[in-house]
Amino acid sequence: MLVKISFLLTIILLVGCAIVSNKNSFVTRKTDPNIDKSFFTSSDGYQHFVEHWKSDENSDVVIIGIHGYSDYSNSFDLPANFLNKFSIDFYAFDLRGFGRDTNKGVWFDKEFHIKDVYEFFKIIEKKYPSKKIFILGESMGGAIAISLLKEKNINIEGLILVAPAIWDFKEQNFFLSKFLYIFSRLFPDISLSGKNLIKVIPSDNNKMLKEFSEDENVIHKSSLSSLYGVVDLMSDAYKNTSIFEKTLNFNTLIILPIKDYIVPRRPIKEMLKNQFIKRNIELNNICLGVYEENYHMILRDIEGERITREIKEWVADSDVCDYLYSFSNSLSRIEESKNYHILDKN
Repeated sequence: MLVKISFLLTIILLVGCAIVSNKNSFVTRKTDPNIDKSFFTSSDGYQHFVEHWKSDENSDVVIIGIHGYSDYSNSFDLPANFLNKFSIDFYAFDLRGFGRDTNKGVWFDKEFHIKDVYEFFKIIEKKYPSKKIFILGESMGGAIAISLLKEKNINIEGLILVAPAIWDFKEQNFFLSKFLYIFSRLFPDISLSGKNLIKVIPSDNNKMLKEFSEDENVIHKSSLSSLYGVVDLMSDAYKNTSIFEKTLNFNTLIILPIKDYIVPRRPIKEMLKNQFIKRNIELNNICLGVYEENYHMILRDIEGERITREIKEWVADSDVCDYLYSFSNSLSRIEESKNYHILDKN
């Protein structure tokens, strides 16, 4: 039990977080959502720092990135700059409570993030009516994207999930989940560093990890209320993967690094056993990429550019599922793969 608690705290730290959950204390004002050079302003007047990586040539593709836990929009700098070379525009903004936000460290419930991404999408859709729009969710961003598509009817060309944080933690760890809930209410502001508890490797790119650890816009400490918040978000996303049981009006690409010490593989393996989801994979409605030598922060790994290139090729033609090795025999390869997450080993 203590090992599980310690480990859970550790993974949240590596993918970030610090919090004071008090979302009702923020004064809001109604406005029309809009994007300018520096900010995305949502309908309640909340301002988010925004990044736009614009390609030099005219593009017919736009990707909206949703960043991971503790991270912020700049996390897409490497893949976005690479995609620009192929006339793909890339947008991302700092989610509430993350990055350069004045309320950095405050946890906002998923409803806020879903609303914000939905409004951001509608602005991009209106601005580029003739372009194909993809949503790319990394880690926690993948969980937000799944819940967004479950709750909102939006017309996207495709969904890209990179090391998605989907985890039925609340169902599989009922008592630990209750423990987190109670203590997050009693001691919401307790900060935990989780340093030296359990060694995990988020990436093989040591230069990037050093910069990440020194980046003042990254959240390096967590609190109990933030911990419970992300558990709740991941658990909801796991339930909402039911959307993949149907025939959807968009294609989906799932990028799974096997050496993932941050998010366990068991929940995803269970999800992939669903006969309807397996059928969608067979029909290439869902393209599953398996990367045996990559880590959770896969797009920033040493060979992250190769993975980004395969994303680019899938965006151009989803039939690459038929001939790229990363996508071949993916179901059997993930089933036979070694487990790296400590909870997968128990």
